[in-house]
Amino acid sequence: MAFVIISAGPVTNPGLRTISAGRLVLACGAVLTLLMAGCIGLGYGIANLNAPANAMTNSMTPLDPDHPEAQALANHVGSLAGRLSRLEGEAAALGKRIGLEVAPAADSSRGEAAKPAGGPFLPVAGLAALPFSYDRSERRNGRDLGRIESKIVQLEDDLSRLADAVADREIETMAYPYRLPVAGQDTRVSSTYGVRHDPFTGRLARHTGLDIPAPRGTPILASGGGRVVSAGYKGAYGRAVVIDHGDGLSTLYGHASKLLVRAGDVVMPNQQIALVGSTGRSTGPHLHFEVIRRGVRVEPRQYLSQVLGRGLEH
Repeated sequence: MAFVIISAGPVTNPGLRTISAGRLVLACGAVLTLLMAGCIGLGYGIANLNAPANAMTNSMTPLDPDHPEAQALANHVGSLAGRLSRLEGEAAALGKRIGLEVAPAADSSRGEAAKPAGGPFLPVAGLAALPFSYDRSERRNGRDLGRIESKIVQLEDDLSRLADAVADREIETMAYPYRLPVAGQDTRVSSTYGVRHDPFTGRLARHTGLDIPAPRGTPILASGGGRVVSAGYKGAYGRAVVIDHGDGLSTLYGHASKLLVRAGDVVMPNQQIALVGSTGRSTGPHLHFEVIRRGVRVEPRQYLSQVLGRGLEH
């Protein structure tokens, strides 16, 4: 059985990390392509061990199918084929995890997508016609099986290393705050990051986050997975939650009407952590969302650009 890899479309790339999702997908796609090519080649190699031997001469004596060596060889071939099939399945599952669709290719043994061919069907009578003999053919088959087995071991090692890299990336992506922090669609931003006219004094002042208006009681969602470092009343922020995402990155969710988590809780991406309100220094129900990198408030739209609506109110 062979596989082909088909791109399933773009994968969200949150950016600003040392290893981007796009680069990982390209690397994984390339390695999976090589893995599939190796599987196809090994599949042909195993199949050739069961094919009629064109190089067999009349002086070679076919191996009795009941002979222990014939049975051992057949079992070895079956074991290699099973390992190869499992390897293909694991590669297909890994492809789906990184956003690639790995679909079974046409099976040439059934004539699908094969070159034009024909002729009468002449069935092979038993294992006596297989290329197993007591002489050079037997030694050749042993060497071929040894080479195929060593290549399968190499492919298994490559796939294991690739799976570890994907797992590390999945953990990093889970913690990365690029998801919409408020439940609902067509999210608008009423006040952006940077200098603005203060809503209470009308004077120019720095605004260190995004204000996202939403009805009171709308669920506030964790933009990424992490640990809650604080949850309570926080001065002008009112009721607020701060989540540590690791690697010096944290997010703040302010002006909530109700908090649903406590300090020390571990939260998952998109988990409800609070409800929208207007506590603290606020003129109406909305979420004040901040991204803090190594203690410095940074532009949240660097992280939310793919999920925020374009409409802005002033």
